[in-house]
Amino acid sequence: MECRELFARLSEYVDGELSQEICEQIRRHLADCEPCVNFAHTLRTTAELCRRLPSRPIPPDVAAELRVVLSTYRSEGPAQA
Repeated sequence: MECRELFARLSEYVDGELSQEICEQIRRHLADCEPCVNFAHTLRTTAELCRRLPSRPIPPDVAAELRVVLSTYRSEGPAQA
């Protein structure tokens, strides 16, 4: 596994959403790549801090805008930059 692939999958890894095979590939990579270890540590810390925040409902106007964006994304796909 290369750093770029690890970066793309790390959030899923931290959340426990990946297969054992991919998790093992990530663990092997982390055993030999200090920059990725640092990135993983930062992501885990950020996720833990976010989990500690009290949840609040999404304001109605933001929820409505989000529904429009998601609907557009589903029908058209991601916007090209």
